[in-house]
Amino acid sequence: MGQPVATDASSSAVSSTIPEKIGKYVIINEVGRGSTGNVYLSHDPYYRRDVAIKVYNIGNDEDDAERTRVTRKMFFNEAHMVGMLQHPNILPIYDAGEEDGKYYVVTEHVHGARTLAKYCKPDNLLRIDDVVEIIYKCAKALHYAHSRGVIHRDVKPSNIMLTTDNDVRIIDFGIALVTDSDVSQIQGIAGSPSYMSPEQVQSYALTNRSDLYSLGAVMYELLTGFRPFRANNLSKLLHQIVYATPQPILRYRDDIGEELENVVAVALQKDPDKRYANGLALAAELTRVYQQLRERYDSLDNNEHFNLLRQLRFFHDFSHSEIWEVLRASDWREYKEGEEIVREGEIDDRFYIIVAGQVSVSNHGREVGRLGPGECFGESSYVSGAKTLASISARKPLTLLRVSATLMEQVSSSCQLRFNKVFLRSMIHRLQLASQPLEDTAPHDVHPAG
Repeated sequence: MGQPVATDASSSAVSSTIPEKIGKYVIINEVGRGSTGNVYLSHDPYYRRDVAIKVYNIGNDEDDAERTRVTRKMFFNEAHMVGMLQHPNILPIYDAGEEDGKYYVVTEHVHGARTLAKYCKPDNLLRIDDVVEIIYKCAKALHYAHSRGVIHRDVKPSNIMLTTDNDVRIIDFGIALVTDSDVSQIQGIAGSPSYMSPEQVQSYALTNRSDLYSLGAVMYELLTGFRPFRANNLSKLLHQIVYATPQPILRYRDDIGEELENVVAVALQKDPDKRYANGLALAAELTRVYQQLRERYDSLDNNEHFNLLRQLRFFHDFSHSEIWEVLRASDWREYKEGEEIVREGEIDDRFYIIVAGQVSVSNHGREVGRLGPGECFGESSYVSGAKTLASISARKPLTLLRVSATLMEQVSSSCQLRFNKVFLRSMIHRLQLASQPLEDTAPHDVHPAG
């Protein structure tokens, strides 16, 4: 059996809690833990596919009887929907069962997937057109679920997964409302407060438009890095959701057009009747916005950026489509002479490629090297939480391509491999030069790998 993913305990401690088998499924590894249960990786030999098995934490603790009751309801809710929702953007539920007091649900296992929660920080946002495409797919998927009598009730960034090929999966229908089903009637406020619709907060009857409100709240956060409403206690938060108006998106960033601002505003209307009638209507509006965004991103400026990158030695081995992929995961920055880019000892998750100009590399206040066009730096991005080993500043007016390590995880595998190969080759070449004895103590120029 494979080694488990340790969380708050040592690997040996965690491995002792992992069952060898659940139902007919042999457990390979533990891949996640949550408040309602643990998730394990297995392989279904009959269908020849990897599966994820979520085992619910349903105990018999009398002191926490309400929690146990709700968790049990959530299990039966998901079990009720085995094979019910078959849509490319909804995580399929294959099987469910109970064995020796363990309640489990079997779903598709998506290798390398991550949730949208990773892209909800102001300094790590997805490109606007990528956000629009993601929300478009979610809107279509929710419309499909709604047409089959299912209201999700817990649409939020951590319940939307991105696959390695930029596809979307909506997950976790544990508290969904299902038409004509008594199983799903979890009483009281159910869901994640920050993304709840006003009617959900007030425990009113819900329609499909409640999910569309929640999806609007997710879109707001993906575009700005902030939730529509924030408060220091739950009571104030719920009051804001019912009565307050969120800050305009344009307050946080000025590169969002009025059309997209209006789409989010309609989705977040307090009155359900003033929102989009269904997911298809929202998707149609997003299609129009997306077309406008693509025209803007294909503008002269971006073509000029592409042409400049194509001439750099760093990109000589890249295909045209791969260069465009790197551009989509990057931003273009200009620096003045003397301006600091990276500070020694800080954590930075970006790669940097010099388009024009020159940088100075310093260690403990002493200049140890200079880098020019086509060179790269930012090797600490390869290790999560690693601190930078040197300070980098603009020695001359500088143009940099700043590549987000997180966004690079979303480009094609071929592009990632190409980028990593060239970047690491340049790093190795630089280390080789640094190990050579210098004739004097003057800083040396480091040239790109050939």
